[in-house]
This record gives sequence, C-alpha cells and structure tokens, in this order.
Amino acid sequence: MIVWSGRGFLSVLVLAIVLFGLSNILPKEQNNLSFAISLFIAAIFSWIMGKKWNESNQKTMVDKESGQEIVIKPNHSLFWIKMQYWGPIFGILGTIMLVKQFL
Repeated sequence: MIVWSGRGFLSVLVLAIVLFGLSNILPKEQNNLSFAISLFIAAIFSWIMGKKWNESNQKTMVDKESGQEIVIKPNHSLFWIKMQYWGPIFGILGTIMLVKQFL
C-alpha cells in the first residue's frame, strides 16, 4: 500500500537521516534530546518544502467541451496528510519529547 504521494516520503526520510546522525554524535544519555531535535528539523523541512512544492506549479486548463477552467494542483503528502501539515505535527511531538525529558 502506498502511503505517500509525490515527495511526501521526504518528511520521514529527513527525520530518519537527522535522527541517525544525531544519535551517533550525541551521547547515549541524550537520546530523547536527539529525537526531539530531529523532530524539530523535520518539522522545519516539512513546513517549508511542503508549502513550496504544494502551492507552486499549479496549472490552469480549460475544458474544450464545457469551457470550464480546471486547476491542477500538485499533491505531496504522507499518510494522506499534506506535507506542510507534518511540520506542526512534528513540532508538537518534539515539544512533548522536550517537556517529558525535563520534567
């Protein structure tokens, strides 16, 4: 089953790459911190690139038979949620991770 469309998979890919890199750099005691930082970086990436890719390249065509305009929009999503909306989701999860670590 395909759970992404367009470039939506890049949100999770960026999260995994940053998490892998930070888990090798930071000490083992800071695993929660590396996960929270990875979530924030993935949030920024998803928000910026999702807005850029989903809101650009819109094409307007005219149907010859009916004369109506048809707007074709790109769709970059993950689990049927547009890529830019993964930014706040990852941000909230990162905030929860930080609060749990420091409480």
